[in-house]
Amino acid sequence: MSIAVGIDIGGTNTKVALVTEQGETLSFVSLPTNSQEPFDKFISRVSETVNALIEKENLNLKNIKGIGVGCPNADSRTGNLVSPPNLKWGSVALGQKLKESFNIPILISNDANVAAFGEKRWGVAKQMSDFIVVTLGTGIGTGIFVNNQILIGGNSLAGEGGHITIFPEGRPCHCGGLGHLECYGSVRGIKQTVYELIDEDIKFREIAARFNAKEEVFIRAFEMTADFLGRGLAQMSTLFAPEAFILAGGIATIGESFADDVQKALDKYVFPAFKGHSKVHISQIATEHGAVLGAASQVFLTN
Repeated sequence: MSIAVGIDIGGTNTKVALVTEQGETLSFVSLPTNSQEPFDKFISRVSETVNALIEKENLNLKNIKGIGVGCPNADSRTGNLVSPPNLKWGSVALGQKLKESFNIPILISNDANVAAFGEKRWGVAKQMSDFIVVTLGTGIGTGIFVNNQILIGGNSLAGEGGHITIFPEGRPCHCGGLGHLECYGSVRGIKQTVYELIDEDIKFREIAARFNAKEEVFIRAFEMTADFLGRGLAQMSTLFAPEAFILAGGIATIGESFADDVQKALDKYVFPAFKGHSKVHISQIATEHGAVLGAASQVFLTN
């Protein structure tokens, strides 16, 4: 049985799992990232966790095909983290440090690309060569496959679809720009939309619950969010002509009705020649273990 380690490094928690080639999670642990501590101490904790999971499953390092890691601002060519905004370490040599602990292949990509790898290996996009995964969390990330290859660009950081401008004089973005897609289509964006509609600051969990309870104002908020996303996806569609957009995480948990609304908005705004070409789907692997599945999938796709 071929096994990979998947590691998802987030601003709050880091998730570690052993994953089979069939996408089964054998063992899973979530630990606090705590980026206030020295980076070497974090690596030690992660390495101890990996070793503990391997021992728990009565395996050894010879059974592990490689380690796949997902993290914001990861440079897949150097294996470095390049000053992730929600981590306090600055730029660090993550790949090199893991290689010192585990002399096996180490593959590192940013979190949106990792989501795209997971969809390619085990999800909606198994039979697709051109698609875009759109992660709808606090912000918006995009993992772009073109001709069966992930798009990384000249600086290895390509695919920042959340920073497409949909309203030039719109809401301020945390990056310093104005009117970016993630200011409207992310969890943070829909919270702002709700605030503008009813002058209340409400957590996303409650927004989703009140949408499911069919409260009119929250239905309206999701309709507006779908429209905003359609505007952004239309721009991506014109550039990349993907077979599909796959929505993952956060707002995508609302389900297929939301995907249908995004589809209608996309077809409304897209360049006419592209209308109906790109289908909007909800991720099949964006579960509790989705991020580590995506991280591990790098090992199986590239080795």
